[in-house]
Amino acid sequence: MTYRMFVPYFAILAAGVIATAAEPIKVQSAFVRVLEEADIPAREVGVLATLEVREGDLVKSGQVLSRLDDDDAKLAVARAELDLAIAERQAKNSVPVRTAEALLKEAEQDQAQAKLSQRIAAMKAANDVAIRHAAKSRDTSKAEFDRAVQARKAFEKSISQTELDRLKLVLERNELEIEKAQFEKDLADLQQQIEDSSIVEQAQIVERLKLSVEQARLQNEVDGLTRDVKARMFDQAKLQLARRGLRSPLDGEVAEVFRHRGEWLEPGQRVMRIVRLDRLKVEGFVDSRAITGSLRGAAVRVRVTPNDEDKPVTVKGKVVFISSEIDAVNGQVRVWAEVENPDLVLRPGLPAEMVIDSTSRTATNTVSPAKTSGER
Repeated sequence: MTYRMFVPYFAILAAGVIATAAEPIKVQSAFVRVLEEADIPAREVGVLATLEVREGDLVKSGQVLSRLDDDDAKLAVARAELDLAIAERQAKNSVPVRTAEALLKEAEQDQAQAKLSQRIAAMKAANDVAIRHAAKSRDTSKAEFDRAVQARKAFEKSISQTELDRLKLVLERNELEIEKAQFEKDLADLQQQIEDSSIVEQAQIVERLKLSVEQARLQNEVDGLTRDVKARMFDQAKLQLARRGLRSPLDGEVAEVFRHRGEWLEPGQRVMRIVRLDRLKVEGFVDSRAITGSLRGAAVRVRVTPNDEDKPVTVKGKVVFISSEIDAVNGQVRVWAEVENPDLVLRPGLPAEMVIDSTSRTATNTVSPAKTSGER
């Protein structure tokens, strides 16, 4: 009997604990705070030329808020663009390479022709057929002349003087043929020497033109690298120009403007401050004893009265941060939640009533009762 009464009693007790754990947690001393804000500093040195916005203006992310004097920067961009255009033309110019290659090809053809001429000259220089032929002709004509002289001595009427003179003329002509052949042989030797020198000269020309082709190709590569350098310099000039315009890093409102047009600015000096209003945070304190598990991500309801005469506005959000430190005096921990504010009704600094819905936390931290022996 006692055992059967104990089971319902345990169930009632557990249900009471769950109901207690599921009660909303009220956040005390809650206020609406700025979630994101940014100081807009000068990134370059110069005079503040324009202010495009005023305090209270709504701005978009990337919107130009103000500009430093950028005349020099614009000239630098134009100069860098011209330098890049010149470098691109030089990089695309293949005429020097093609000219050097054409000259090399022509020189190689001349070299081949010179080799043929040198071979012909060598063959001519080595050819002594003409000399030997002239010598044989001279020997034959001399023998005929000597026989004619002997015959005339033996028989004066056997060989006429005219025939004797003719044979003598033939002998002298053959001797001249020998001299002519020898002279031509000497000329062939000299021509061979000239062709040998020409071969050496053509080889030097070919080697020089090969170096010219290599130099032209190398210069073409250098021109390509120069073009890349000029492109980087052009990008850098454009970046320097862009850095003279101050842009908003987020959507928000201009909260403060610290500088005026015409002031001299140094890099890092604040020009204005932007605060984000479409998403805010509500910060407050919770009794640490009410937190038995993780509340991060839990849903919250925030109730704010924008003005004394306005009706309260309720918005929803979720817990983002719970401090790990407990205040030693009051036992509270700091907690804050993010809330959407698309209509910009909420303003930083307003007091708020925030309640944390701990239902999800309760579900993850509730311990199921142990089964009785009768349920096993």
